[in-house]
Amino acid sequence: MDMKKRILLILIAVAVVAQFIQPNRTAPTTDPTNDMLFMTQAPDEIKTLVTGACYDCHSYRTDYPVWAYITPMNFIIQDHINEGREVLNFSRWNEPSSRDEAHECGEEIEEGEMPPNNYAIMHGHAQLNASQRSSLVAWFNSNMTKKKGKSDRD
Repeated sequence: MDMKKRILLILIAVAVVAQFIQPNRTAPTTDPTNDMLFMTQAPDEIKTLVTGACYDCHSYRTDYPVWAYITPMNFIIQDHINEGREVLNFSRWNEPSSRDEAHECGEEIEEGEMPPNNYAIMHGHAQLNASQRSSLVAWFNSNMTKKKGKSDRD
């Protein structure tokens, strides 16, 4: 067997073994009454849009696609989800630290920053048309106000 075949076989073996290594996807048990959509009594249209466009990364209600189980994508996706939850977590809306950045939701959607293009391309439910974006921006802007006493530097 020549050197190229050996290297190829070793690389294939490493790739197969790597599939058995998965990131931690466990989410804590949460009280559904602490969820943002419940606490704000969001209308059904908003619930559908927010769940489809935001909840995979900004809540503990993540719906993992098939490719989220393939190494190395699994680690990249989980890292992105963990970062999203750190910034804003709709599942722990009862905790002030989980909603510190909520006042920026409307702006992020309006500017096209959220949901990220790479996410929306791979998740049809996150592809928002202009009307849906406008509805979400208006709803977030009226329901996620900046905390009093917080400066713009915070």
